[in-house]
Amino acid sequence: MRSLLTYSCLLFFCISCNNSDAVQTEQAPESAAPAAEAVSPTRANPKVEAVAAYSEKVDDGVNYANNWKFAVQMYETPKTFNYLIKIDYKELHLTDSLGIPNFGIAPKVELRKGADPRTCIIGFLDRKGEFKEYKKVAVKNEQLKITTINRYSVATYRASGE
Repeated sequence: MRSLLTYSCLLFFCISCNNSDAVQTEQAPESAAPAAEAVSPTRANPKVEAVAAYSEKVDDGVNYANNWKFAVQMYETPKTFNYLIKIDYKELHLTDSLGIPNFGIAPKVELRKGADPRTCIIGFLDRKGEFKEYKKVAVKNEQLKITTINRYSVATYRASGE
């Protein structure tokens, strides 16, 4: 009986050692997608000037004497995937922030004119260079509104069973 128990323990030990090696080799392969860490999460020298801007004049009833405007400007921050948004409408000046998903490439933000007057679409270019709408800044009934149009995220997956 004792030899059977010893033999069973020895067999269990050998099987355990072999399986741990197999598990380590199965975990080693990574997905084929490029690593998101290819772009540094911090910027060494964020630009002081706006990296994207949109502006249109707003009538003040006295031949534009007040120099009012509806304007949206995007600024880099020390964090690579975060931007500062500055919005001006008449005498109102607001700030907001925007986080861009990390696609493994340097982010590129763009501002485009919306379909309605005093509307601006904030977005970014994806890996294929396609414009992705993210937020809309608009003036409706003399009120400034910021609306999230779409939400984006990035996920990485590992292939199993290889």
